[in-house]
Amino acid sequence: MEDLRRIFLEGLSHQIGLAHDADFTYPSHEYVEQDGETVKRMTYKQPAPWWFEEDGILYLRLNFGERTMLIPGKNPVIRVGKRSNLLPTLEALHILVDDREMDDVIEKMVVVSR
Repeated sequence: MEDLRRIFLEGLSHQIGLAHDADFTYPSHEYVEQDGETVKRMTYKQPAPWWFEEDGILYLRLNFGERTMLIPGKNPVIRVGKRSNLLPTLEALHILVDDREMDDVIEKMVVVSR
């Protein structure tokens, strides 16, 4: 469960960064062909927001890491309401995950995403 929690926390950290700054990117590695060999290089990616608006209400869809899961009826969604509630909601979730209060939700998300 530690690895799953760490992955989810990393995703939440990316979302917090994106909520702070629309141009937020995070370092990542990718493998590319160079001179006939596969090499690993550093790149920077922008996370896709986990939030979306519907009928003027902001919602937060919880994803596992950077994988977007679009399985109807199975994705944990939190009604955030106003945009001003987004950052406090993400920060509160980060604390809950770090305190192991969301382990059951994370475990269900991983099962759904397989």
